[in-house]
Amino acid sequence: MINKKVENKTKNVIKIIAILILVISLFVSWVIPEKDLLPFAKEVLPQAQSFQKVTSSPLTYEGIVQGRDGKMQRVGYVVINQAVGYGGPIKMATGIDLKGKIQKAIIVNYKDTPSFVQMVLKHGYLKQFIGKDITEPLNIEKDIDRVSGATYTSRGIAKAISQGSHAVARTQFKLSVSDEEVAFKFGLKEISVLLLVILMLIGVVLKSKKLRWVTLIGSLIFIGFKFNTPFSLANVAALLMGNFPSIQENLVWYILMIGIPIITFVAGRNLYCFWLCPFGALQEILGKIGGGSFKCCNKKIETKASKIKYALVYFALLAAILLQSPGVAGYEPYSTLFGLQGFGIEWFILPLVLFPSLLIRRFWCRFFCPGLILNVIILRPRKYIIGILEKGVPEKGKFKTVPEIKGTKRIGQLKESK
Repeated sequence: MINKKVENKTKNVIKIIAILILVISLFVSWVIPEKDLLPFAKEVLPQAQSFQKVTSSPLTYEGIVQGRDGKMQRVGYVVINQAVGYGGPIKMATGIDLKGKIQKAIIVNYKDTPSFVQMVLKHGYLKQFIGKDITEPLNIEKDIDRVSGATYTSRGIAKAISQGSHAVARTQFKLSVSDEEVAFKFGLKEISVLLLVILMLIGVVLKSKKLRWVTLIGSLIFIGFKFNTPFSLANVAALLMGNFPSIQENLVWYILMIGIPIITFVAGRNLYCFWLCPFGALQEILGKIGGGSFKCCNKKIETKASKIKYALVYFALLAAILLQSPGVAGYEPYSTLFGLQGFGIEWFILPLVLFPSLLIRRFWCRFFCPGLILNVIILRPRKYIIGILEKGVPEKGKFKTVPEIKGTKRIGQLKESK
């Protein structure tokens, strides 16, 4: 008994230390000084011998050379500006000559999803901005061709360059230029996700298994393969680091990151994982094909293996915070599968995750998925709040088997104590 108490105390101490490390790392990431930007200025305006800061918002440098008469002459400007991509902000350096034309644009720093940024660079997206006038709107729907599969990253880059260039046009060239107003995007993507959420809620109320399968297949098609916007740990990392996309341009992000957690808290059930997750849908389909009836002969081993996801989530978040890149936390194989965006080992890992799903029902969910952990974080406070409201004393939450996934232990929602 004494050993058990010591063991529990040790575990609690480790948990507290781990949380403190995460919180301290997050604080440090907010106050860490930014790297020197002058090397980037030299890259986009190479003819300049030196740079002099002329404005702070956005940060603008005047490129200077020494003329034959010994006097300093202006050769152009460099503006540093940022805008939000999919997973976080993207900071751009843009070189502008004295004719008001963009010479070159490069990425200074980014906290967006690495795979999306690499895709944009691979397609030579930045070359489109060379020679553009600083008064042009640089809209990806009209003036610039976006990179398919990385729309939000494409838009974020274009917005950073456009707003920075317009600022230089106003302050240095004394031109009358206004930034284009962002229209509220409500197209097929937003409509599809909202309809799926509504179907999910109707299915939950009616306790309809058929509607559940309709919702799951719909999410696989639209949230998965069509738009590649499943909930990811990278979204959580972005939220923790204070990176919020524009609601006008990314309503789906707010539906998944704000709406679904609220619905989960109110309903007291893990609805996203078992009704709306496209990867979960694929696993269930594979389980139907392969039987998905394999069970570990040793329950203790299975229970310990299910703890792997806690370590993965912790270290993924820690890495994202330390590297100041929310996209690093997205260790899930979603982009590799749904967006066909992967690098080497990611293509190797994907079949290793999918094949066991034929034999083990929701293999990824059980052992690796961060979604279940996040649902526990949402539902556990609810349990205590209800305990306080009903009895005045918080009660310890108990786990129960999720009814939708038979044979899955300790997954999902917290059971209300009666």
